[in-house]
Amino acid sequence: MSDFLSNFEKANKNAKRLSNKILIGGKLISPSTNNKINVINPSTGENIGEAPQCNKDEVNLAVKSSLNAFKEWKKVPARERGRLVELGARKLEQRRDEIETLLALDTGNALRTQAKPETSASIELTRMFAGLSGEIKGENYPPNIANTLHYTTRDPIGVVCAIVPWNAPLFLTVAKIAPAIVAGNTVVLKTAEQAPFCALLLAEIFQQELPPGVLNVISGYGEECGEPLLTHPDVRKITFTGSFNVGKIIAQKAAPKLCPVTLELGGKNPNIIMSDADLDIAIPGVIDGMRYTRQGQACTAGSRVYIQEKIYETVLDGVVDRLKNLKMGNALDENSDVGAIISEDQLGRTLHYMNIAKENSSTKVLHGGNQKKGGEYKEGFFYEPTLLSGVSVKSPVCQEEIFGPVACAIPFKSFDEVIESANDTPFGLSAVLWTQNLSRALQFVEEIDAGFVQVNQCVAPRANVSYGGLKMSGLGKEYAFDSMINHFTQSKTVLINRGSSNIDE
Repeated sequence: MSDFLSNFEKANKNAKRLSNKILIGGKLISPSTNNKINVINPSTGENIGEAPQCNKDEVNLAVKSSLNAFKEWKKVPARERGRLVELGARKLEQRRDEIETLLALDTGNALRTQAKPETSASIELTRMFAGLSGEIKGENYPPNIANTLHYTTRDPIGVVCAIVPWNAPLFLTVAKIAPAIVAGNTVVLKTAEQAPFCALLLAEIFQQELPPGVLNVISGYGEECGEPLLTHPDVRKITFTGSFNVGKIIAQKAAPKLCPVTLELGGKNPNIIMSDADLDIAIPGVIDGMRYTRQGQACTAGSRVYIQEKIYETVLDGVVDRLKNLKMGNALDENSDVGAIISEDQLGRTLHYMNIAKENSSTKVLHGGNQKKGGEYKEGFFYEPTLLSGVSVKSPVCQEEIFGPVACAIPFKSFDEVIESANDTPFGLSAVLWTQNLSRALQFVEEIDAGFVQVNQCVAPRANVSYGGLKMSGLGKEYAFDSMINHFTQSKTVLINRGSSNIDE
């Protein structure tokens, strides 16, 4: 049997096993609702299973399970909680092949270039948070009042609602549940309807080491499932990754009960190449930064490629040459560099913005610009990695997050000009500059409106790199120790009058 067929068989078997299941009280169960959401393999358009369309009943069951578990879990010493999460990470490592193949099937992200690295990064992130368990602590203060002991503690918040998207469902699930659980909270995870199985498998593996109810998993649409979860009085923390529009709704739902939220939202990120840049790293950096091998489906995608006029044509030629070498195909095929867009709806979004771009006579398609159909692409949702020029910086194509494999090349004259243009957006997630001028690099770091800034590299966020956006790109940070402390614990101030030591015996 070929590697491709073996991968497909393993992934498909897990998808069928997890179909129409939720995780409550430590067990995979079938929900009471009969409503289901079809889960589609993006590479073929075929149905691979169903996700339950949970409602208020399942939400209440999951929250109750979490709340009951929290009463005891918060008492477990932090190092012990970290030890159990580390054991979960070891099980993830043991089942790595199984996880990464299901991830590729679930998302359409290519196995070799995306699913395998995401699985590795997820294991690394889990281990990092597990290892930091002993650092969850408060502070001692010199007393302001005589004979008084003054200190703070860092205590768990309670039941955490975690909502993850479909583009990196494994890593983003770990980024939310690992710090929350290590910090002493319990979690209700709502998976993405389009890609529920890899997150559910991960939770099932974790559950083997955790007490029942510490981690519960449901699925469903916003109105029937998301809203009752967000507004549930026993949910005391919400962490969400997704679009700005949904993030705004979540903040509104959380406000009446003053529930703290962490929001990692969208971006329209600049990737700026100065004329003095080392093009040997900058040109492939455009490919990496745009996340073409994830079909552009990344919040950090550098979809606005600013190139100084002096090197504009040279850079474009170099990028196009590299794009020509990317192989698109079934996500489970180890030979594929680029997989499929997650769904027909998301493909339609890409087509919509391409139609806008093509309406302008000045637009040039330098590479790509076509939906792939038929033949080896069958009924999957494939769109070529696309690079455009001649698109106005005021066009929706340059202003709005497409979340597809479409980038715009924009020439500029001066550094001041490009900084002004790069900041002319409601988003502020990530930004990249390529230059060999140290002074200019430091000025860029100072002046750019973005929460995640890189110079002469364009790597994806990873373990122990604090990550989050400014402006409409979100609230709070993730992936690092500060996120665990700031977002999943609460501070308690303690004053103890120790009295006098002059006590008669």
